[in-house]
Amino acid sequence: MDQSYVQYLSLLDELRTSLDRLSDLARQKTAAVRRDDLIALDEALKQEQAMSLALRGQEIKRTKLLKELGLDGSNLARLVAGYPKELQFQAKQTVDALRQSYEVYRNTSDVARSTLECNLHQLEKIVAAHGGGTVEGPGYTPPGVEPPKNMKTDFRA
Repeated sequence: MDQSYVQYLSLLDELRTSLDRLSDLARQKTAAVRRDDLIALDEALKQEQAMSLALRGQEIKRTKLLKELGLDGSNLARLVAGYPKELQFQAKQTVDALRQSYEVYRNTSDVARSTLECNLHQLEKIVAAHGGGTVEGPGYTPPGVEPPKNMKTDFRA
């Protein structure tokens, strides 16, 4: 049973490493937007998408291990108390490091999102100033616009 506790702490360390990598990617996105470097932004977004898939796998492992330990439904605040005495200090350190990494990630991702949103608003203003229409609703074409004939499909065929 102690091995499962150690495995779970190891998984939390992997999660912390993933959050640190996501923080780096958020910084890269912010820098790319500030430099108007769409290629670098696209690359960071692709890496971020791959990281999100890896995080899904980690979440599945985490859920399985928590159930195995009888701690399912526990949050990080209660995790340390559910650990054996000899592992509680290590668990507390791991949980604290994970929380810190999460805070850094949340802050860097907020900066990246705000920077991207500001630049998108600037682009909308430039487009509007040059006679472009404003976008209404989802997509890039206003509602009611007919697609070109070569893009139409007859689904009844």
